[in-house]
Amino acid sequence: MRIVIILCILMAMAGQTHAQRSKIYTSDIQHFWESYDHVKKVTDTAEQRKIIQAQYLDRGTDGLMNFIKLRGWTADKFRESFTAHPTFWESVRSKTLAVDQDVPRINRLIKKYKRLYRDFKTPDIYFLIGYIETGGTTTQTQVLLGTEIIAADSTVNAEGLAPFFRRFFDSNKGIYPLVAHELTHTQQKGGDIQMTSNANLLGFCLAEGSCDFLAELLISDTLNHPYMVYGRQHEKELWEKFRSEMRDKKTADWLYNGGLKGTAVPDLGYYIGYAICKKYYEQAPHKKQAIKKIIALNPEDPSALEQFLAESRYGEQFGSK
Repeated sequence: MRIVIILCILMAMAGQTHAQRSKIYTSDIQHFWESYDHVKKVTDTAEQRKIIQAQYLDRGTDGLMNFIKLRGWTADKFRESFTAHPTFWESVRSKTLAVDQDVPRINRLIKKYKRLYRDFKTPDIYFLIGYIETGGTTTQTQVLLGTEIIAADSTVNAEGLAPFFRRFFDSNKGIYPLVAHELTHTQQKGGDIQMTSNANLLGFCLAEGSCDFLAELLISDTLNHPYMVYGRQHEKELWEKFRSEMRDKKTADWLYNGGLKGTAVPDLGYYIGYAICKKYYEQAPHKKQAIKKIIALNPEDPSALEQFLAESRYGEQFGSK
């Protein structure tokens, strides 16, 4: 009887381990490259669209299906990207296929998150491939990652791509910071803050910046995205500008502006939100409680945001409150 009980416990533990690992899906990457190789063998555009639709989009995981709906992906957009950026696709291929090797480390990342935040809800993680449009987004239960972007680095051929992507690839040190960033979005109220328009600028920046701050805790390394490097070098002037605009609903000067002309360093609002959260955490006597408070922030509650900012004492280092 005792042996039977032990066996049952071991089987249950194995099942839990399998369930945890099964939440990371990479099959869309393989399907993508199968369709890509087939497309290269034909010249008729209508036939190319059919191949992409049948061999990639229609075979998609639940995550890919959600991304298709969220972003309006079509077979023709993929076909156009293949034609416009052939050297990029050839150079990024091996990096996307290497994601399978990263799954154990991502599972360790999730375990570490659970130690930092006991209310962590494990999301499904989907590695997808888009047409060089977005690095990822989330729902409340899913992390959807554009692998062709987050796996690219300075060695890929980015000729012809927007400067924003080239700068990101040059500074990218791997997929883990971005995975860690998106994990926090799934723990926040409503998932990705981009899905709501009711927050002010402070709410948006704290929602994004908190993800970067917690990503640093999880990977135990400093983030060096272009906006982080610039932010550290120009923090006071950024704060002075931000404090005069943070109660507005306009976000274009601070967030999601990588494709806008004249934007030298996009997404500086990520840095401001990160720096405020970091300051709050550093002065908090109980670190796990501070993490819980950061994650629980409601970006649509102006009074709670103002209180959090005041408690962080962030502005005091620049002579303001």
